[in-house]
Amino acid sequence: MLCNWKTSLARERKATGQRARDRMMASPKARGLSWEITWLVFAICTHLQSRAEQAQGAYFLPEFALSPQGSFLEDTTGEQFLTYRYDDQTSRTARSDEDKEGAWDAWGAWSDCSRTCGGGASYSLRRCLNGRSCEGRNIRYKTCSNNDCSLDVGDFRAQQCSAYNDVKFQGHFYEWLPVYNDPNAPCALKCQALGKQLVVELAPKVLDGTRCNTESLDMCISGICQAVGCDRQLGSNAKEDNCGICAGDGSTCRLVRGQAKAHVSPEKREEIVIAIPHGSRSVRLTLKGPAHLVIESKTLQGDQGEHSFNAPGIFVIENTAVEFQKSSDRETMKIQGPLGADFIIKTRYIAPKDSVVQFFFYQPISHQWRQTEFFPCTVTCGGGYQLNSAECVDIRLKRVVADHYCHYYPENKKPKPKLKECNMDPCPSSDGFKEIMPYDHFQPLPRWEHNPWTACSVSCGGGIQRRSFVCVEETIHGEILQVEEWKCMYAPKPKVMQTCNLFDCPKWVAMEWSQCTVTCGRGLRYRVVLCIDHHGQHVGGCNPQLKLHIKEECIVPVPCCKPKEESPIEARLPWFKQAQEIEETRTASEEPMFIPEPWSPCSTTCGQGIQVRDVKCRVLLTFTQTEMDLPDEECEDPKPETERICHQASCDSDPVPFTPEFSRVEDSSLIYDWEYIGFTPCSATCVGGTQEAIAVCLHVQTKQAVNDTLCDSAMRPPAMIHTCNMKLCPPSWETGPWRQCSATCGVGIQTRTVYCQQSEGSIVANEECKNEKPHALQACNQIDCPPAWHAEEWQQCSHTCGGGTQSRKVHCKQLLTDGSFLKLSDEICQEPRLPARKSCAKVDCPPQLVAGEWSKCSLSCGVGIQRRKLACQKLTAKGQNVTLNVSMCSSLPTSSLVRSCHKNDCNK
Repeated sequence: MLCNWKTSLARERKATGQRARDRMMASPKARGLSWEITWLVFAICTHLQSRAEQAQGAYFLPEFALSPQGSFLEDTTGEQFLTYRYDDQTSRTARSDEDKEGAWDAWGAWSDCSRTCGGGASYSLRRCLNGRSCEGRNIRYKTCSNNDCSLDVGDFRAQQCSAYNDVKFQGHFYEWLPVYNDPNAPCALKCQALGKQLVVELAPKVLDGTRCNTESLDMCISGICQAVGCDRQLGSNAKEDNCGICAGDGSTCRLVRGQAKAHVSPEKREEIVIAIPHGSRSVRLTLKGPAHLVIESKTLQGDQGEHSFNAPGIFVIENTAVEFQKSSDRETMKIQGPLGADFIIKTRYIAPKDSVVQFFFYQPISHQWRQTEFFPCTVTCGGGYQLNSAECVDIRLKRVVADHYCHYYPENKKPKPKLKECNMDPCPSSDGFKEIMPYDHFQPLPRWEHNPWTACSVSCGGGIQRRSFVCVEETIHGEILQVEEWKCMYAPKPKVMQTCNLFDCPKWVAMEWSQCTVTCGRGLRYRVVLCIDHHGQHVGGCNPQLKLHIKEECIVPVPCCKPKEESPIEARLPWFKQAQEIEETRTASEEPMFIPEPWSPCSTTCGQGIQVRDVKCRVLLTFTQTEMDLPDEECEDPKPETERICHQASCDSDPVPFTPEFSRVEDSSLIYDWEYIGFTPCSATCVGGTQEAIAVCLHVQTKQAVNDTLCDSAMRPPAMIHTCNMKLCPPSWETGPWRQCSATCGVGIQTRTVYCQQSEGSIVANEECKNEKPHALQACNQIDCPPAWHAEEWQQCSHTCGGGTQSRKVHCKQLLTDGSFLKLSDEICQEPRLPARKSCAKVDCPPQLVAGEWSKCSLSCGVGIQRRKLACQKLTAKGQNVTLNVSMCSSLPTSSLVRSCHKNDCNK
């Protein structure tokens, strides 16, 4: 055997030291060969010794002896493999992957881990079945024992250096300390003699699982530094974020940094600077000034302590390493973390001079949202839905707390409720008939229902309007109920604001001028000026100051004659001519209508005569854009007149040329005058209506309407009426009365029936009505409710039997119009307060054995006995203890009835 299994580790170290000393004294060539053999024997013996002892504490195992021809390759599984290839001709021959793998035996079992904590390595071997013709990997590695070591376990590299403390080097014993972070040989065992400048490479390779450096988890395997991620996997690039979460995104903590001026004095010797909570990381504190830093620690279990450092060094507080540095005017604390307790940082007075403390750390978000289990299904059959919610959890105490704790962190976003279907099976049949549920066996999901849009902020030119929303749910019976808003969170909320009235504002539009009011000489002509909207309809809203003029002078280039004694020609009313022009302007349309031809000339040249014209029933053919004559009975409108009286100059005197005088209507001194301003709205939107020309009294200069008494009533234009809107009425929306409000205060819902109806009364499909459907739902009773008592759920009963009490919290609250509750003082609620306690568990408790008091000792000295009696009792629902027959408790375990008692020793 190479070594004795029962040889102690100390003896092995001594023997190894002797071999090391001989190696150091030998020639270089022999020294190298001796070292290889010695190290191999030492490695194997130590491995066997470690396995035999099975020590409970941390231990390390040496690496498996490998051929120097090996080199590392990385497999797709993330494990590390050592390639072993013999340098022969057959290994250079190209083979398929199947042939390569077929030459190897199966992989062996994984070896014991090289370490019991802190991260080690384990290997697995396989055997070549074809002698020296195998190509590929004969060893593979994986990480193991990734649990952290306790603080009392020393550094793994330091343990390997200390193994040479009892081995002479150049004739002397040294206490060896590890040399860390060698960039050139991170996996060589370099050690420095304590108190000396002597640095020696005591081994070319450290044991497997040794960290390459102190700044990462990378480990040495077979003398090669291998990358290890924070997930403790070989070849992984995963890194911890600032919060200490492997491959995290930094969302579970927040950076806290700043500075505070310490206001300490002989009267106020200490001051709290900042409290750093449990679990914080990367803490750095710097004090500039004469004050002194002090740490007060508070654990979650309530243990407290105060810690102050006078000399630089690394100290452990509540399982947390604190590095303290100090100079003449500066103190610095560095804590990698995470903190094992709450650290309250204080400054202590030293000298009368101001001090400033700068702090920097990553604080864990101690309260986070956690999604709850799904609530019960809304129905027992036929298809319903389930929702869940989110609750705020104290991560340290692992309990649910109020939501405002989570709202404290801006990074915390409350997750939206999730929704899923449930109880999708159809409801069972009843009395031989299957119960048919509306909506195809599915209860409709809660939805947002909006109130009507508010009036637009402007009547034209572009404005905005708003509306409010409520969450409603429709029952299987078709009733619509308002529910909590979170039930609608699965659906996007419709917009609450929109633009409106984007069309152009109404403007003045002038019609064609009428013919001149006279047939010779100077007269007037008129036109209708209307306020027209973007649809071409006559509406109001135009600026009166911008209205176009409606009359102007006109000259007919024909000489006029009149008898000297006759009245001037201006006696003919010009408004009648204007009214005629308005009435007679007709063109053919798609609906049959009477189209009058122009009037013929007057039948006489003087005196009274007759004018005639043709009036035909015509229709416009839209396809060919031609007009077609129809029989008169096809036109439903009244037929215009075809004959009228006309007046010419008197026939009984010689005419003389003259220029007619204008009536006082055209007098420049006239202040008020009659004018047509358009037509009244049609009296009906369909099936025939009428419109009347509107004549009003206006101020000539300002064009403002005035009282009709200011104008000459004799000069008022004649009334003019014509028919309009002769088409049949389309279907229209009809609404029923609003039903009762669902709530008396806060905010309720009202519903009504809306249906599409023909003009004769029959109800048709909703698609037949083209206009926007009126709202079938609206908010109601949007007023704050009066203050009232609101009770929470009853707590668990204090006892399970024999009478107990239950309690609950009762608050005075007010339900507001937005659905939220306002908490008020109890004095505000006028009604009697709801009970906060009640009795419960009003049932008898099961029988139980009750032991009585122990009797006095049977002896006054020495060893005696004591006795007691057992009684069978039960606690009634009223809380009274009742003694029962012992047989009622026969099945219950009994306790001892006799025991020994010891008095003072008796005098002999």
